[in-house]
Amino acid sequence: MADKPIAQQIAEIAESLKFEDIDARTIENAKIFMLDCIGTMLSGRQIESAVAVTNAAQIIGGTEDCTIVGRPERSNVMLAALINGTAGHSQDYDDDHREGIQHSSVAVLPAVLALGEKYKKSGKDVLLAFIIGSDVTIRAGESFLGYTFYGVWHPTGTCGVFGATAGACKVLGLNAQQTTYALGVAGSEAAGIGEFNEVGAWTKRFHAGQSAMDGVLAATLGQMYFFGPPTVFEGRHGFFTAFSYKGSKEDPRPEGIYDVNKMTDNFGKKWEMADNSIKLHSCCRFSNNYCDCAIDIHNQGVDISQIESIHADCNKFAIHNLCFPEDMKKHPQNIVNAQFSIPYEVSVGLVKGRVLPESFTAEAIKDPVIYELCEKVTWALDEEFERVYPQHYPARVTVKTKDGKTYVGEVKFPKGDPENPASKEEVETKFYNNAANTVGSVNAKKIVELVNHIEDVEDITALMDLLH
Repeated sequence: MADKPIAQQIAEIAESLKFEDIDARTIENAKIFMLDCIGTMLSGRQIESAVAVTNAAQIIGGTEDCTIVGRPERSNVMLAALINGTAGHSQDYDDDHREGIQHSSVAVLPAVLALGEKYKKSGKDVLLAFIIGSDVTIRAGESFLGYTFYGVWHPTGTCGVFGATAGACKVLGLNAQQTTYALGVAGSEAAGIGEFNEVGAWTKRFHAGQSAMDGVLAATLGQMYFFGPPTVFEGRHGFFTAFSYKGSKEDPRPEGIYDVNKMTDNFGKKWEMADNSIKLHSCCRFSNNYCDCAIDIHNQGVDISQIESIHADCNKFAIHNLCFPEDMKKHPQNIVNAQFSIPYEVSVGLVKGRVLPESFTAEAIKDPVIYELCEKVTWALDEEFERVYPQHYPARVTVKTKDGKTYVGEVKFPKGDPENPASKEEVETKFYNNAANTVGSVNAKKIVELVNHIEDVEDITALMDLLH
C-alpha cells in the first residue's frame, strides 16, 4: 500500500477493521480511557469555560439529538461534540499520549459518542471507532517527532481533528473513498495555536471540542463524497508541511521536522492508543512528573518553613512551555497559568502532597505559602533528559533547607505512564471523584459497570442516558 496516499491507506485499513481484530489489552485500556474521559467531561462540565461554550451553543440552537454530558439540556450532534470535548479538557485532567504530545481521547470520544447516540450504534461500534480515531490522532502527533510545539502549534487541535474524523467515519460506516475524502477535509479544519500559554486563555480547552465538532462535520461531508485531497498529509501543501517545525534562525529546517511513516507503520496491528497516559494530577501532563517528585519530597517529611531553594532539572520542552514567561509561571494570574507552571505545581505538591483540581481555583492560586515557595523555584536543562525526549520525560526536583538538609525527588516514568500505570482501581476512584457532584454515586456506579462491559451494550443510548 506504500504507493497510495497516507489518507487512503488509513481509510482502507479502517474500513476493513472489525472489533474482533483488536487485541484484548487494547480493548481493556480503551475502556479505561473511555471511563476516564467521561469522568473529565462530568467534572469539567462545571468549569466556567465549559459553561460559556454551552451557553453559546444554546444561542446557536438546532436539533436536540444528543446528550450534553452532565446537563439536562440536549443539542445537535456537532454542538454536543463541541461542548463535551471542551468540558472534558477544561481541567486538563484527561489522558495524554507521551510521544504524540496531545490529548487524543477528549478529541475523539465526544465525536463518536454523539454520532453513536444519534444513530443508536452499539457499544462495540463506538469502542472500535474510539480506538481507530485515537490511534490516528496519536500517530499524527508522533509524526512531528516532539517538535510541533516549538512551531507554536497545539497538537490536540491540529492532530485531534484527524482522529475525530476517522472515528466518526467508522461510526457512520463509511467506505474507504468517503473516509479518504473526509480526512482530506479534516486537514483544512486542523487548527490550534499555543498562544493560550502566554496569557492563560481558554482556547486550549476549546481545541479539544473544536476537533470533535469538526470531525463530525468532516465525516458527514465525506459521507456526501465531498472531495477532499487524498494527499492531505504528505502533499506539497499538506498537513506535515504546514504544521511541522521549521527550526530557528540558528538552526533553520526549511523542509520541516517530521516522519510520514509514523502514520502508517503497523496501523491496524499495533495500537499506539493502548499506551496513553492517565493523569493523576490536574495540570499539564508534562509537569505531572514534577508533581510526582514534589509529592515524594513532601512524603519524605520536608519542613516547608525551612525550604531555602527548589530546583527542577528539565528538558527543553518543559522549560519552553512550563517555565516561561517566568513571572507568569511563578505568579499565576489565572487557572490556566497555574496548570502550565512547574513552579506552581511543584510548590503545591510540596505543601499539600497532592495536585488535584482543588488547587486550580481562583482562590487556591493566591495561597501565600505557595506563592512564597514559587519564588524559590529555579530550573535548568538536563542534557540526559533532553536526549531521551520525546520517548521519555524523566524529572528531578531538589530541595535544600536552611538547616543544611537536601531532599531529592526523581522519576523516570510518572505515575500513569504505561511503564508505571495507574491501576484500574485508581482510575475508577478518580472517576467517582469527578462524577460525584454531577450524576451522583448511584449513576456513577452504573456508568462504571456499563463501560466495563461496553462491548455488550446494544445501543449506546443506555450509556448516554446515565450522563445527563
